[in-house]
Amino acid sequence: MNRKNCIFVKKFQDAHLNMIYYKFVCVFIITISLFSIPYTNGINNNYIKMFPKIGENVTLKCGSNNIKNSDVLWTIKHKEIPGRTKVLKNGDLFIPSFNLSDAGVYICDLAAANGYADHAPLTEFELKPISIPGSLIGVKVIPNTVLVLITWRQIENNDEFPVKNITIKYKIMDERNSRDDWSVLQVNPSKISINIYSLLPNTLYKIQIWASNEVGNGPKTELTTKTLSDMTESELEKHLLEGIDTFDTRAWTFAVIVIMSTFSIFVIALCCLFVKDPRVQKRLENSDDVERIELIPNIIINPGYCET
Repeated sequence: MNRKNCIFVKKFQDAHLNMIYYKFVCVFIITISLFSIPYTNGINNNYIKMFPKIGENVTLKCGSNNIKNSDVLWTIKHKEIPGRTKVLKNGDLFIPSFNLSDAGVYICDLAAANGYADHAPLTEFELKPISIPGSLIGVKVIPNTVLVLITWRQIENNDEFPVKNITIKYKIMDERNSRDDWSVLQVNPSKISINIYSLLPNTLYKIQIWASNEVGNGPKTELTTKTLSDMTESELEKHLLEGIDTFDTRAWTFAVIVIMSTFSIFVIALCCLFVKDPRVQKRLENSDDVERIELIPNIIINPGYCET
């Protein structure tokens, strides 16, 4: 009986020790969880991309409203945080009038603010400015009588908001006509030139050109050009005779003499050939007649002469 009691007591002690061990483990886990909650606030690590417009106010929300600004540390990767930014009472970061220099990856870290350097950041915000395209570079206008050639440099596209099209507007500049009669052309952004046809000669035109994306229209480049005049017969004659007063006649005279001399030599040679050829033919004919006369007596005397 004592032996059975000893075994029972030993089992009871082992069970008690196991219970104490399990309690210790549970308390340890609960303690770690309690210490972790203030620093994670129940939020998983996030990476958020934002595309604010240039000039607008931006607020980056670190966590819930229970967070205090004293518990938050805001940083930017590879650069210093702008001095005009402000950490609000609830820990959010306020960026007034966002500009290009404010772009970057903003990191909200609670643990780092409380001395836990190895803690993962709570939230990361990647800010990329959303902006309209810049003005076209190197715009040139080359006028003709009834058309105009417009050229510009290749556009460098933004990966997030590429240029969708290039718009060209043009109209006649006439003070007597106050109507806003613009003609509009849409051009593929891959092109770097375009011809505008069916224009009036000797006419002043106003031209506007700009690039657009889904955000809006870029700044306009405005130019004025005048098409060339359509030449009349008198203007064409004047253009052809331009510089005749300063023309050196000696060169023209020398060229005429050389050409006429060459032509004369050719004509003389051709005439000599025609004159010489009939004489030779006549001489051959005369020699044939003499031979025929000599053959007649021989034929009469000897009838078989030709056969021999």
